[in-house]
Amino acid sequence: MQNELSKKAAIDCEANPASSLKKMFIDTTMGNRIIAGQCPVRRGVFLKPHGVAKADFIMMPGLPPEYKVGIFAHDHFEAWVRFSSDTVPHAPDMKTTVGIGIKLFGVSGKKLLESSENATTADFILQNMNVFFVDNATEMCKFTKAGVVDHDYNLYLKDHPETERILDEMQKVVSSCLTTPYWSGLPYSFGENSFVKYKLEPIDPPFSTPPSQNSADYLQADLQARLNMGEAQFRFMVQFRKDPEKMPLDKAMTPWDETESVPVHIATLVIHKQDITNQGQEQYGENLSFNPWRTLEAHKPQGTISDARKIVYEAGAELRRFKNGVPAVEPIVPRQLNNQ
Repeated sequence: MQNELSKKAAIDCEANPASSLKKMFIDTTMGNRIIAGQCPVRRGVFLKPHGVAKADFIMMPGLPPEYKVGIFAHDHFEAWVRFSSDTVPHAPDMKTTVGIGIKLFGVSGKKLLESSENATTADFILQNMNVFFVDNATEMCKFTKAGVVDHDYNLYLKDHPETERILDEMQKVVSSCLTTPYWSGLPYSFGENSFVKYKLEPIDPPFSTPPSQNSADYLQADLQARLNMGEAQFRFMVQFRKDPEKMPLDKAMTPWDETESVPVHIATLVIHKQDITNQGQEQYGENLSFNPWRTLEAHKPQGTISDARKIVYEAGAELRRFKNGVPAVEPIVPRQLNNQ
C-alpha cells in the first residue's frame, strides 16, 4: 500500500510529464517485467517484433533544391528496419498497432540526442495511424497514470471520448506489415522555417499467400514469406504544414488533411529480398535502439510528446541494453545479409 502511494506521489503530470512518463514506462512497467524474469529484457513499447530487415533509403532523383534538406540532401543510405506491434511478445497480432523503425547508416553531422551526438546513424519512427490518441505529453501522462498507477484506464476515458474513439480505430486488422501505410503522427522541422509529417506508402509489395490470421504471429509469417519472394518498397513522403491553425505542432490528435497538403514522395525505402530468419538477424535488430531525436537539427522533433519520447526512449534503451549485456553505443556500419 505504501509503495502504491509513493508511486502516485512521484507522478506529476502537470509539472513534469516527461519525467513522470519515464517513471511509469521504464521504472514501473519495464522494471516489473525485469523483476518477473523477462529475459531478454524487451522494449517499453512496441516490444513484439515481427522482423528486422536490411534496406536502402534512396532519395528521388532530381529533387528541387528546397527538398534537399539535411538527410535528404544526400543520394542514398543503407538502412535496417524493424517491424513490430505495441503489445507483449506472446499476444496475438490481430488488431494491434503496428510500427516501423528505420535506422539509416552513414549520416554525418551532430545528432540532437546528446548521447548519440557523434553517431553516424539517424532514426525514423512511424506507426499505422495518422494521429495519436492524446494531444500532448501532459495528457499522455494522465492517460498512462490511469492505467499504470490507478489500474483503470476508464478513469481517463470516461472524460475523453475522442481518445476512446481513436483507440478503437487503432484496433484495425492489418493483413501485412508490407501493405499498410505508416505515419509519423508527430511533426518535425524541415530546415529552418518549415515543418512536416512523414508518411510511408507501400508500393506493390511482393505477393504471397496470406497466412491464417488465426495464428498469433501471422504478421511475422507474412513478412518472412513476402521477403523470401522479392524486395518490398515504400514511398517515403513528407507532408508540409501549410496552415498553422489547421496543422498544429502540439495537438497530436489533429490530423493534417492530406487533401490540403498532399504528401510529397521524396525518397524510397527499398527492403531487400532476404530470409529474415537468418541466424543472428533477429537478435541484431532487437539490440538496435530507435529514437526520433537521433537525427540532425534540420529534422528536429516538434511538440511535447516528442520531448517526452526523447527521455523515455533513451532511458528504456539504456536499461534494456544494460540488463541484456549489450554495449549502449550506436553501430558504425550496418550488418550485411548472410548471402552477401
